[in-house]
Amino acid sequence: MMRHCLTTAFAAAALLTLAQPGIAEQETAGEASFLSSLEGRFSGNGTLQNAGGSSRSLKCQFNGDQDGARVSLDGSCSTAAIFSATIRIELRHDPKTGRYAGTFRESTGTVASLSGQRQGQRLTLAFNETAESVRPNPPATLTISRRQNGVALTLRGSQPGRGQALDLSLREN
Repeated sequence: MMRHCLTTAFAAAALLTLAQPGIAEQETAGEASFLSSLEGRFSGNGTLQNAGGSSRSLKCQFNGDQDGARVSLDGSCSTAAIFSATIRIELRHDPKTGRYAGTFRESTGTVASLSGQRQGQRLTLAFNETAESVRPNPPATLTISRRQNGVALTLRGSQPGRGQALDLSLREN
């Protein structure tokens, strides 16, 4: 009788284990959900601050497109003056490592490699300009945060007073 109860208990435990998705599957589903939350149209305002301390107010529009473990954010930003720039952020999630990698390209000549990971609704990425960049800046951190009604993009240099800082708050359209 005791042996039968133990066998039944082990069988039930095995079935429960098989019925529940594995940790890797849950993680992949969570990443897919996060990536799909970046899909759509976003617009809003922000600030670009130059190393010298001058800043510009920006109006931006972005389109997010998700395909499986990949997402791209294509945007354009302009100031009240004549300045405008396009930005393309491409990211892919590697389910084996749980990390993200990709590129950042901006029409005025900034090209950077991106790598990092997500915690909750915040994706924190190392931002390292490549040799292709027109005027390389020191390493920085790009943060993409999913908020209730939109997305926030923040770029901060690792060396205060050098490089640029970007703060964008975008709402879903």
